[in-house]
Amino acid sequence: MREMYCITCPNGCHLRVAGQGHDIAVEGHKCDRGITFAEAEMNNPTRSLTTTVRTRFPGIPVLPVRTDGEIPKDKIMDAMYELNEVVIADELDCGAVVLENVAGTGINVILTSAALMQLGAELENRNIDLKQVGSASAAASFSSSTGNTAVVPNIGVLDTLDGPEAADGFVGAAGNAVGVESVEDDIADDEDGEPIRMKGRSHIRK
Repeated sequence: MREMYCITCPNGCHLRVAGQGHDIAVEGHKCDRGITFAEAEMNNPTRSLTTTVRTRFPGIPVLPVRTDGEIPKDKIMDAMYELNEVVIADELDCGAVVLENVAGTGINVILTSAALMQLGAELENRNIDLKQVGSASAAASFSSSTGNTAVVPNIGVLDTLDGPEAADGFVGAAGNAVGVESVEDDIADDEDGEPIRMKGRSHIRK
């Protein structure tokens, strides 16, 4: 006699199973799903796998994933070893496949979060705001009341998230790279022909 709890519905029936293979007797079930579960547990137990995988995006180091079907229980550790090697480098939406045919089961592992798409949209909106500031002020500069040139500081869009390196190569939701860069200082002549150095201006990198 083997005892187990059915996990197919909230009832959680306490099953008592006798016999082997498909020739078994089940007691304690409140519906036929208990019998189906008991047969599967005795012959080929399966489970859905939920876990996390790593990403290359600062601020979101890991994301949740799950199998899109059940896999054999004896394949779970093999699946975990494979998922440990997965690193998400692209903007993927919820439901995107991150690993096909995990552990040779024919089941895929899918993403269960839209955080990357939301982050990309947020950063692209911030990039648009900076672009508007750049076109109105930074690109042409402006003069203060004393006549001195004022410039907009060089700000990396992702610097406030997790380091300046984060701005390199991140692609927004619409496919635009996010970040800023600055030009070198310019040299000009004053009224007497003497060279003077003008501060470089910041501009938005598309």
